[in-house]
Amino acid sequence: MEILINRMANADNQKTFFTDRVMDELQKCGNVREGVFTREQLRDALPGVDVLFGSWGLYRLDEDLLSRADKLKMVCYTGGSVAEQMTETVAERGIHMLSGNRLYANSVAEGTIGYILLAQRRLVKLINETAETGWAPFYHSDGIRFKTIGIIGFGMIAKYLAKMLQAFECRVLICSEWFRPEDEAEYRAEKCDMETLFSESDIVTLHESLRDDTWHMIGKRYFDMMKQDALFVNTARGPIIVEEDLAEAAKTGRIRAILDVFEKEPLPMDSCLRGCENIILVPHRGGPTIDIREQVTLSLIRDLQSYLEKGENAVLENEISWEYARHMTRAAANIKK
Repeated sequence: MEILINRMANADNQKTFFTDRVMDELQKCGNVREGVFTREQLRDALPGVDVLFGSWGLYRLDEDLLSRADKLKMVCYTGGSVAEQMTETVAERGIHMLSGNRLYANSVAEGTIGYILLAQRRLVKLINETAETGWAPFYHSDGIRFKTIGIIGFGMIAKYLAKMLQAFECRVLICSEWFRPEDEAEYRAEKCDMETLFSESDIVTLHESLRDDTWHMIGKRYFDMMKQDALFVNTARGPIIVEEDLAEAAKTGRIRAILDVFEKEPLPMDSCLRGCENIILVPHRGGPTIDIREQVTLSLIRDLQSYLEKGENAVLENEISWEYARHMTRAAANIKK
């Protein structure tokens, strides 16, 4: 078994995915080679390779790149979304595409719960005032329990989040074409349209992928429907919302927001989102925590080991189908605005 690792240029990032423990496990699977490649160099390195490991920055796996991949059976991508890497060529060749999407989704859902609690309990204000004055006065605070929470989207993150919210006895509304009647019992949720979700939810949390059809999908129309003092959470992608419309709604004091992602990152100092007490700004930290990276690579290796043992009969927990990949988040630069 010939295994090739397309290393990231950033050695520190690379080490968080490919720890000594990971490398020990991977070397049990076969002969491991690695390097930092240009697109042309990677194409020329693929003859004889059975398994390709890569992470952020992995080139698009199109017909040209795979033209010399005569033995490639599996691509293990340690990132999450493979919308930029996977192509119809991969599917047609029967190459198994694996990614860390499942474990990343769980970590993002965990972070979303943390953000909601942070905002609901007004912790940023309390912490800052305690540091500045010695002791903060009493402020109104909220929790999650018994609240109506609207989830936009029904990918892996939304599914994990819905399961986590069961502990808080929430009413969960989900707006997504992918939510089916048979999902209602498992996720203790109900399907609704966007109008119902925005008008009835105490908390709205966005988990759609960034695609052509979701660019600036949420603006003034929906923010105007929200309840007084309702919370809007975005850990998905910034360009899905119209930031000016959110800022306008929040600055009136009618709604609150905690935002982890923005249309332009880093967030410009003159952004309309700054300077509003009702908006908490987080510098894109809602994604998977760094400690999960090693676990992602180990999980991909377990799938590889299963494949080595059972061949095409193996159940690959981290496999991404071509259909699923087409609906995953794409890079903003590649969206038709």
